[in-house]
Amino acid sequence: MKVGDRVRLLRGTEEGKITRLLERSLVEVEIEDGFAIPVLQSELVVVSADESTSFDMADETGRPAKTKNIKKISPSAPPNSLNGFFAAIIPLNDRLSSIYLLNFTKDDLLVLANEVNSNNEERTILSEKVFNMNFVKITERNLDHINSWLPISFMILSETAKWAIPNRPEKIVLNIKAKHFQKETQLIPQINKKGYLIPLNQSQSSHITPLTIDAEKLKNSFYESAEETKHSTSSKFSDSEIDLHIESIDPNYEKLPKDEILRIQLATFESKLDQAIMAGLDEVVFVHGVGNGILKNKIHKILSDNAHIQFFKDAKKEKFGYGATLVKIK
Repeated sequence: MKVGDRVRLLRGTEEGKITRLLERSLVEVEIEDGFAIPVLQSELVVVSADESTSFDMADETGRPAKTKNIKKISPSAPPNSLNGFFAAIIPLNDRLSSIYLLNFTKDDLLVLANEVNSNNEERTILSEKVFNMNFVKITERNLDHINSWLPISFMILSETAKWAIPNRPEKIVLNIKAKHFQKETQLIPQINKKGYLIPLNQSQSSHITPLTIDAEKLKNSFYESAEETKHSTSSKFSDSEIDLHIESIDPNYEKLPKDEILRIQLATFESKLDQAIMAGLDEVVFVHGVGNGILKNKIHKILSDNAHIQFFKDAKKEKFGYGATLVKIK
């Protein structure tokens, strides 16, 4: 079964169309009255578009009914002028509307849809594969609250079945406003329901540029950062020794609560560790002090879970006692 198939419930009379593939053999079916319900695939049967013409149906008297010429109905294909990604808003009733993503391209897509709040934080509402010339239901929204609808951010990646240079992921932000409802409804291709069609290339769109890392520059910046720390604290640490004492990281630490100090120290440790790994260093020493052991234990836990670490141990006991950890990088 796939999105767009028309299905019937085995243990009921309801019919509808599959709008989403859920996990654990569940699918979302939009039944005739516009409501979407989750159903096990084993409880559904696909309805053939011409099944009513395959057999002569008997009437209530038991006599064979006359065969009628019933035109086979298939999803309407999008006109040639429609090419690309589209959003469709389908009114379910006078209050609720469904929002769909339509893929009118030759490629299958991997789609991640997130709602975006006022703090620019995102929450995933859909993660789905959308086949070419097909669609997927994203969410439902209440028209009474249209002025407070959250923007939807789409991350779209085209699948490449053949050997080719892959396209960059495309990020599109859709912000639905009242103006989108000012035009007349139209029959939405593939979905075959009346609604509002929004070309997503008219929304805020951008390509995600892969991050390129110059290993040599990164290595130099790592040493420069260590050198700055050494001079600013007048310590006797070498270039490959990173001081995690809070006074070396933030001179204005006196008013910080203990949990915030620990968070800053751990963030600095993880940042410096990542830099050391990407710079290709063989080893690095983190000076964390002895204290109550909380920082040391958390550092060792992070190192234990990192696949890039060959081993770690207490470093230079004659200099730091048990207040430093040497990390050997693979």
